[in-house]
Amino acid sequence: MSLLTIIQGVALRCNYGSVPSTAFANTDPAIQLMVACAQDAGDEAVERVNWEKLKTQVPLTFTGDGVTAAWPLPFGFQNLGPSTTFISSAYPTLHMPGPVNEEDLLVMKLLPVTAQPSVWRMVGGKIEFFPVLQPSEVASYVPTTGSWITGAAGNPYSPVAWQADTDLSVIPERIIRLGAIWRWKMAKGLDYAEFMSDFEAALDRISGEESTGRVIPMSTRMTFDSDTWFPGTVTDLTDQAY
Repeated sequence: MSLLTIIQGVALRCNYGSVPSTAFANTDPAIQLMVACAQDAGDEAVERVNWEKLKTQVPLTFTGDGVTAAWPLPFGFQNLGPSTTFISSAYPTLHMPGPVNEEDLLVMKLLPVTAQPSVWRMVGGKIEFFPVLQPSEVASYVPTTGSWITGAAGNPYSPVAWQADTDLSVIPERIIRLGAIWRWKMAKGLDYAEFMSDFEAALDRISGEESTGRVIPMSTRMTFDSDTWFPGTVTDLTDQAY
Protein backbone atom coordinates (compact mmCIF):
# COMPACT_ATOMS: atom_id res chain seq x y z
CA MET A 1 0.00 0.00 0.00
CA SER A 2 1.36 3.42 -1.01
CA LEU A 3 0.66 6.99 0.08
CA LEU A 4 -1.88 7.27 -2.73
CA THR A 5 -3.86 4.22 -1.65
CA ILE A 6 -3.76 5.41 1.97
CA ILE A 7 -5.20 8.79 1.01
CA GLN A 8 -7.77 7.17 -1.25
CA GLY A 9 -8.87 5.05 1.71
CA VAL A 10 -9.07 8.10 3.94
CA ALA A 11 -11.11 10.05 1.37
CA LEU A 12 -13.55 7.18 0.90
CA ARG A 13 -14.14 6.76 4.64
CA CYS A 14 -14.48 10.50 5.16
CA ASN A 15 -17.16 10.56 2.45
CA TYR A 16 -15.11 13.06 0.52
CA GLY A 17 -16.69 13.29 -2.95
CA SER A 18 -14.72 11.43 -5.61
CA VAL A 19 -11.70 9.31 -4.73
CA PRO A 20 -8.55 11.30 -5.67
CA SER A 21 -6.22 10.02 -8.39
CA THR A 22 -3.22 11.86 -6.89
CA ALA A 23 -2.21 12.72 -3.35
CA PHE A 24 1.18 14.31 -2.74
CA ALA A 25 1.02 16.79 -5.65
CA ASN A 26 -2.75 17.30 -5.41
CA THR A 27 -3.64 21.01 -5.18
CA ASP A 28 -6.93 20.39 -3.37
CA PRO A 29 -6.47 21.77 0.18
CA ALA A 30 -8.60 18.95 1.60
CA ILE A 31 -6.32 16.30 0.04
CA GLN A 32 -3.23 18.19 1.17
CA LEU A 33 -4.65 18.10 4.68
CA MET A 34 -5.14 14.33 4.41
CA VAL A 35 -1.47 13.92 3.44
CA ALA A 36 -0.42 16.05 6.41
CA CYS A 37 -2.68 14.03 8.71
CA ALA A 38 -1.15 10.79 7.40
CA GLN A 39 2.29 12.20 8.21
CA ASP A 40 1.24 13.11 11.76
CA ALA A 41 -0.40 9.72 12.32
CA GLY A 42 2.74 7.87 11.31
CA ASP A 43 5.03 10.10 13.35
CA GLU A 44 2.89 9.54 16.45
CA ALA A 45 2.81 5.77 15.94
CA VAL A 46 6.61 5.67 15.71
CA GLU A 47 6.96 7.74 18.88
CA ARG A 48 4.63 5.46 20.83
CA VAL A 49 5.64 2.01 19.62
CA ASN A 50 8.99 0.27 19.13
CA TRP A 51 8.15 -1.34 15.79
CA GLU A 52 10.10 -4.49 15.02
CA LYS A 53 10.54 -3.49 11.38
CA LEU A 54 12.34 -0.33 12.46
CA LYS A 55 14.92 -2.17 14.54
CA THR A 56 18.33 -2.81 13.00
CA GLN A 57 19.00 -6.40 12.01
CA VAL A 58 22.27 -6.70 13.93
CA PRO A 59 23.63 -4.89 16.99
CA LEU A 60 25.73 -1.82 16.32
CA THR A 61 28.88 -1.24 18.31
CA PHE A 62 31.33 1.32 19.64
CA THR A 63 34.89 0.07 20.04
CA GLY A 64 36.78 1.97 22.72
CA ASP A 65 40.17 3.56 22.26
CA GLY A 66 40.74 4.70 25.84
CA VAL A 67 40.33 8.36 24.82
CA THR A 68 37.00 9.04 23.08
CA ALA A 69 34.17 9.81 25.50
CA ALA A 70 31.30 10.70 23.12
CA TRP A 71 30.35 8.65 20.06
CA PRO A 72 28.06 9.81 17.20
CA LEU A 73 24.74 8.07 16.69
CA PRO A 74 23.96 6.33 13.38
CA PHE A 75 21.87 7.71 10.53
CA GLY A 76 18.14 7.68 11.26
CA PHE A 77 18.54 6.92 14.99
CA GLN A 78 15.21 7.06 16.85
CA ASN A 79 15.88 5.40 20.20
CA LEU A 80 17.51 2.41 21.77
CA GLY A 81 15.87 -0.94 21.15
CA PRO A 82 13.39 -2.00 23.83
CA SER A 83 15.09 -5.31 24.58
CA THR A 84 18.22 -4.04 26.29
CA THR A 85 20.56 -1.12 26.79
CA PHE A 86 24.29 -0.93 26.17
CA ILE A 87 26.32 -4.03 26.97
CA SER A 88 30.08 -3.89 27.49
CA SER A 89 32.29 -6.71 26.29
CA ALA A 90 34.25 -6.24 29.52
CA TYR A 91 31.11 -6.88 31.62
CA PRO A 92 28.86 -8.97 29.35
CA THR A 93 26.42 -9.97 32.09
CA LEU A 94 25.72 -6.40 33.24
CA HIS A 95 23.76 -3.55 31.70
CA MET A 96 25.66 -0.29 31.48
CA PRO A 97 23.63 2.06 33.75
CA GLY A 98 21.91 4.93 31.97
CA PRO A 99 20.85 7.30 30.80
CA VAL A 100 22.27 9.30 33.72
CA ASN A 101 21.59 13.01 34.05
CA GLU A 102 24.18 15.76 34.15
CA GLU A 103 24.12 16.16 37.93
CA ASP A 104 24.67 12.48 38.66
CA LEU A 105 27.39 12.24 36.03
CA LEU A 106 29.18 15.27 37.47
CA VAL A 107 29.10 13.73 40.94
CA MET A 108 30.55 10.48 39.63
CA LYS A 109 33.32 12.35 37.81
CA LEU A 110 34.27 14.10 41.06
CA LEU A 111 34.17 10.99 43.23
CA PRO A 112 37.44 9.07 43.78
CA VAL A 113 35.89 5.94 42.28
CA THR A 114 35.58 4.29 38.88
CA ALA A 115 32.20 3.11 37.63
CA GLN A 116 32.25 -0.52 36.48
CA PRO A 117 30.82 -0.91 33.92
CA SER A 118 30.73 2.61 32.48
CA VAL A 119 27.58 4.71 32.73
CA TRP A 120 26.19 6.55 29.71
CA ARG A 121 24.06 9.47 28.67
CA MET A 122 22.80 10.96 25.41
CA VAL A 123 24.10 14.47 24.67
CA GLY A 124 24.48 16.55 21.50
CA GLY A 125 23.41 13.72 19.22
CA LYS A 126 26.07 11.47 20.71
CA ILE A 127 26.39 8.81 23.40
CA GLU A 128 28.84 9.71 26.15
CA PHE A 129 30.42 7.00 28.31
CA PHE A 130 32.05 7.51 31.70
CA PRO A 131 34.66 6.28 32.22
CA VAL A 132 35.66 6.20 28.55
CA LEU A 133 35.62 2.80 26.88
CA GLN A 134 38.97 1.14 27.25
CA PRO A 135 41.01 0.05 24.22
CA SER A 136 39.26 -2.88 22.48
CA GLU A 137 36.26 -2.66 24.87
CA VAL A 138 33.11 -2.95 22.78
CA ALA A 139 29.76 -1.40 23.73
CA SER A 140 26.91 -3.05 21.82
CA TYR A 141 23.31 -1.94 21.37
CA VAL A 142 20.27 -2.41 19.14
CA PRO A 143 18.88 0.93 17.94
CA THR A 144 15.52 1.72 16.41
CA THR A 145 15.41 4.02 13.40
CA GLY A 146 12.72 6.61 12.79
CA SER A 147 12.73 6.08 9.02
CA TRP A 148 9.19 4.76 8.64
CA ILE A 149 8.70 6.16 5.10
CA THR A 150 10.60 4.76 2.13
CA GLY A 151 10.61 5.35 -1.60
CA ALA A 152 9.09 2.82 -3.97
CA ALA A 153 12.42 0.98 -4.05
CA GLY A 154 12.50 0.68 -0.26
CA ASN A 155 15.13 3.35 0.42
CA PRO A 156 14.44 5.21 3.70
CA TYR A 157 13.97 8.98 3.71
CA SER A 158 15.67 11.47 5.98
CA PRO A 159 14.02 13.68 7.00
CA VAL A 160 11.09 11.32 7.28
CA ALA A 161 8.36 12.84 5.11
CA TRP A 162 6.16 11.89 2.18
CA GLN A 163 7.71 12.80 -1.16
CA ALA A 164 5.66 10.95 -3.77
CA ASP A 165 2.42 9.04 -4.27
CA THR A 166 4.40 5.81 -4.59
CA ASP A 167 6.06 6.16 -1.17
CA LEU A 168 5.61 3.22 1.18
CA SER A 169 5.16 2.91 4.93
CA VAL A 170 7.26 0.52 6.99
CA ILE A 171 4.69 0.47 9.79
CA PRO A 172 1.13 -0.86 9.23
CA GLU A 173 -0.77 1.35 6.79
CA ARG A 174 -4.04 0.72 8.63
CA ILE A 175 -2.67 2.62 11.61
CA ILE A 176 -1.79 5.56 9.38
CA ARG A 177 -5.19 5.53 7.66
CA LEU A 178 -7.13 5.43 10.94
CA GLY A 179 -4.97 8.15 12.42
CA ALA A 180 -5.38 10.35 9.35
CA ILE A 181 -9.17 9.96 9.37
CA TRP A 182 -9.76 11.27 12.89
CA ARG A 183 -7.21 14.08 12.47
CA TRP A 184 -8.84 15.21 9.23
CA LYS A 185 -12.30 15.18 10.78
CA MET A 186 -11.05 17.10 13.82
CA ALA A 187 -9.44 19.72 11.57
CA LYS A 188 -12.72 20.08 9.67
CA GLY A 189 -14.73 20.52 12.86
CA LEU A 190 -16.54 17.20 12.43
CA ASP A 191 -17.26 14.54 15.03
CA TYR A 192 -14.07 12.51 15.33
CA ALA A 193 -14.34 10.82 18.74
CA GLU A 194 -15.37 7.40 17.42
CA PHE A 195 -12.66 7.40 14.76
CA MET A 196 -10.04 8.41 17.29
CA SER A 197 -11.20 5.53 19.49
CA ASP A 198 -10.82 3.13 16.56
CA PHE A 199 -7.26 4.39 16.00
CA GLU A 200 -6.31 3.96 19.65
CA ALA A 201 -7.79 0.47 19.84
CA ALA A 202 -6.05 -0.65 16.65
CA LEU A 203 -2.73 0.82 17.77
CA ASP A 204 -3.05 -0.98 21.09
CA ARG A 205 -3.82 -4.33 19.45
CA ILE A 206 -1.15 -4.14 16.77
CA SER A 207 1.56 -2.76 19.05
CA GLY A 208 0.90 -5.65 21.42
CA GLU A 209 2.33 -7.95 18.77
CA GLU A 210 5.55 -5.97 18.64
CA SER A 211 8.51 -6.23 21.01
CA THR A 212 7.47 -6.62 24.64
CA GLY A 213 10.89 -5.89 26.11
CA ARG A 214 11.43 -3.15 28.65
CA VAL A 215 11.40 0.45 27.46
CA ILE A 216 14.48 2.60 27.95
CA PRO A 217 13.58 6.21 28.83
CA MET A 218 15.61 8.72 26.83
CA SER A 219 14.19 11.92 28.32
CA THR A 220 13.42 11.17 31.95
CA ARG A 221 15.76 11.70 34.86
CA MET A 222 17.54 8.59 36.03
CA THR A 223 18.58 8.90 39.67
CA PHE A 224 20.70 6.69 41.83
CA ASP A 225 19.96 6.18 45.50
CA SER A 226 23.27 6.74 47.25
CA ASP A 227 22.14 4.42 50.05
CA THR A 228 21.71 1.45 47.74
CA TRP A 229 23.88 2.13 44.68
CA PHE A 230 27.64 2.63 44.46
CA PRO A 231 29.36 3.15 41.07
CA GLY A 232 32.69 1.66 42.04
CA THR A 233 34.56 -1.24 43.58
CA VAL A 234 34.44 -2.07 47.29
CA THR A 235 37.39 -3.89 48.83
CA ASP A 236 36.56 -6.18 51.76
CA LEU A 237 39.13 -5.73 54.53
CA THR A 238 37.30 -7.74 57.18
CA ASP A 239 39.72 -10.66 56.87
CA GLN A 240 42.62 -8.68 58.28
CA ALA A 241 44.17 -10.03 61.47
CA TYR A 242 43.78 -8.03 64.66
